[in-house]
Amino acid sequence: MKFNRRLFGPFLVALLFTVAIANSSPAQINGQAPADETQVDKPPRISQAGPYAKGSKHVSLVGGMGSSYGETYAIIGGGISYYLADGLSVGFSGEGWFLADPTIWKIAPDIRYTVWQMDRFKPYVGAFYRRTFMGNDYNDYNSWGGRAGVAYRQGGTYLSLGMVYEEYLNCNDTFLDCSTTYPEIGVWFAF
Repeated sequence: MKFNRRLFGPFLVALLFTVAIANSSPAQINGQAPADETQVDKPPRISQAGPYAKGSKHVSLVGGMGSSYGETYAIIGGGISYYLADGLSVGFSGEGWFLADPTIWKIAPDIRYTVWQMDRFKPYVGAFYRRTFMGNDYNDYNSWGGRAGVAYRQGGTYLSLGMVYEEYLNCNDTFLDCSTTYPEIGVWFAF
């Protein structure tokens, strides 16, 4: 396994920073003292985070085309996620790669933070761990990685553009490279 410390350090710092921001109140971020927590008539907190609000749940469906091992695949998948705090979600996804040989199955837990406070453009950063199951006597493998990008909102429609870095664990001669970087594009609807 080739561990890339040069990329892991800044990635870990960014992830910890986003978790700290997600768990801070707006008053703490602006340098103000937190409000007195002993108030009896404190109204319930109403989040302005919209679809990124604490307690929100998302379901996703994936479809498209991709290439690997010199083959072109049809990709079908889905995922679920839950927001632990405004902007901070944990999730699980799976996908199947079909119509070429070998058939490939991928599952991945992930964590993501979206800067929901911005009006139209919403930057995000995340990390994942992926298990890939290969068909036809190929070796299964694990990988980890990070993603960053921006989602553009127009009404209830979102378009996201980002980049993903993925590093393969226990890399050997099976792969030409032990890491890869690729774009990700998504469209989704909130209602």
